[in-house]
Amino acid sequence: MKQGIILLIMLMAPALSYAQPEIKFDAESHDLGIVTQEIAMRSFEFRNTGTSELVIEKLVPS
Repeated sequence: MKQGIILLIMLMAPALSYAQPEIKFDAESHDLGIVTQEIAMRSFEFRNTGTSELVIEKLVPS
């Protein structure tokens, strides 16, 4: 039984120690309504709630 617990801990250790970023947005969307020939902008605040550096390489508007 003791060997089984030790084996389980050894198998789980890499998964528990693997650091990865995680992005968390305050709001994920915003309806701008009908946009004519004006410039429409909206800022989205976010934070990294993960355990390693968050790198944003590309943004694509939808």
